[in-house]
Amino acid sequence: MSESTQDRLFEHEFDGIREYDNPLPRWWIAIFALSVAAAFPYVLYYHVGAGPSIHDALEAEKVAYANRLLATYGELAGDEPTLLRYGADQVAMTAMAGLFRGKCATCHLADGSGNVGPNLTDDRWIHVRAIADLPRVIGEGVPDRGMPAWNEQLTKTQIVLLASYVATMREQPLPGKAAQGEPVPPWTSHDER
Repeated sequence: MSESTQDRLFEHEFDGIREYDNPLPRWWIAIFALSVAAAFPYVLYYHVGAGPSIHDALEAEKVAYANRLLATYGELAGDEPTLLRYGADQVAMTAMAGLFRGKCATCHLADGSGNVGPNLTDDRWIHVRAIADLPRVIGEGVPDRGMPAWNEQLTKTQIVLLASYVATMREQPLPGKAAQGEPVPPWTSHDER
């Protein structure tokens, strides 16, 4: 009677214990080998290459949330009280931070300190004299200075909320591009009204 490979014992013994030689099934080894082989292209595509990252998924989720949030606001007026009120709304400003990074950061940098466009964190402004001018400048743009008109791509509510976000940048001045334009007095805070 021959001994099956399933019941074959290893020769070594430890503390009176001997172990069986039970090899893994070939199908399990094949799946493991394929998993290891597939891991290399996965890592190269998603972590090193151009594949979408978890950060991209988070940004897409924030944009979807912002769009749902915008639907609840209705159409906003671009007047000073509205801009100041929504500038104090942390949920709206978080949503607008993503929009600012997507549309404005190329020229103004993500923190607003200025690159090609002016520094939005200082007290000097080129085309703005009051907070209520911000929605107009964002919507109509400044074609002679290279700023596009956003009223074709953004809704009026998005423009008003984005203007509120830009207005809040003055509260945290950052070193960046040299100041341009005329000094503008600080905005009246929502609490002072």
